[in-house]
Amino acid sequence: MFTRNLQAAPFGALSAEGQSKVWEGTVGIAHLGDGFALRVHGAKQGPTAAQAQAFSRLLANARQIRDDATPALVAFLLECEVVPPGVALNEGTLWGFLTPCFIEVHPDHGPGATQSACSVGYEIPWEPSQLVHINTANGAFTDVHSE
Repeated sequence: MFTRNLQAAPFGALSAEGQSKVWEGTVGIAHLGDGFALRVHGAKQGPTAAQAQAFSRLLANARQIRDDATPALVAFLLECEVVPPGVALNEGTLWGFLTPCFIEVHPDHGPGATQSACSVGYEIPWEPSQLVHINTANGAFTDVHSE
């Protein structure tokens, strides 16, 4: 199988294997973290214009997304009861516990679609096999879920 490579703004360097429509790279985003594996579920020739726009909005609004997601992440993790007793998890300590894992740019669902455009995934130290995700659409935080 051969590897296809391309430079695609705003994603940077991406590669895909064979005829795959899944493009991969790595990225760091100020306010959200460094070292994310990036996965774009695009077209055979690369990410779509809508995906580039969705990712651009994520980049441009990263600080606001982080601010909006923080209380939801804390509540979600506490509600799931994965935080060990004695661990002081709150809005001030949350980001010290999260390890950037991957960002997924979902397939383009067309104008007016309500699906999440991008998911930002983090590993949590208390459940190594569990990830917590921040979902975004139109450059704004929408919700939190686990994998």
